[in-house]
Amino acid sequence: MYISRRDFLKFFISVSAVSSLTANAISVSALSDTLLSPLPNIDIGGIIRPPGALIEKAFRARCISCGVCVNVCHVMKYNSIAVVGIRDLRNFGTPYVKDMRDFPCALCMECPRHCPTGALQEIEKEKVAMGMALIDFGLCFGWNGDVCLSCSKACPMGARIFDFYHGLWGNQPYINENCVGCGLCVKYCPLGGSAVKVITRGQYEKVKTEYLIGFKNLLEMQAEDRYNIVYSRNLPEILARGRLIEREYR
Repeated sequence: MYISRRDFLKFFISVSAVSSLTANAISVSALSDTLLSPLPNIDIGGIIRPPGALIEKAFRARCISCGVCVNVCHVMKYNSIAVVGIRDLRNFGTPYVKDMRDFPCALCMECPRHCPTGALQEIEKEKVAMGMALIDFGLCFGWNGDVCLSCSKACPMGARIFDFYHGLWGNQPYINENCVGCGLCVKYCPLGGSAVKVITRGQYEKVKTEYLIGFKNLLEMQAEDRYNIVYSRNLPEILARGRLIEREYR
């Protein structure tokens, strides 16, 4: 892949324009939603339920919107769980994990223990199936020549979830299907906006084939092609995100 000098300059002009808008009161959260979401072509696919949730239809049948799980999460000082608002009448009043960038699930497993109806079941952490985390390989430091293992270090189950591919580009992490979808890797990714996205299990089944084909193609890519993509597309995007977001580790 070749990027001309003109296209390269156009990219940075567009970044400068966005930075100017940021200075004029575009909120950080709005930037995260519109510009900085990893894998923008893959939708979350719904809402992420707390750990131990029954399958969706059964969950909504049992959940009475009592808010006990929300209160427990607040008492534990994780503040991961909120209730769905009126904009989604189908799920109105039911709990979900609201923001994995700032408030991922810590897998303390207290909310299932206190659920009065069994909508959240007490299960082992390893059997939780909140969602599936996917790495955006075009944004991940580890896949673009840097050394970064933040996601695997943040994962409560580490080696069970992560595979590593050693090569010329470093120690490259990959999240396998043992992932429970807690989102701790999303929070602790040091990239502006994160290079990791958690989607529902149902959505993962829909995009799985395409995602794995892209991953396989990346592993088999010729060194020259990989070099051109990293330096002409990926690194400028990574640097731009660093300029747009200043809320990491605040």
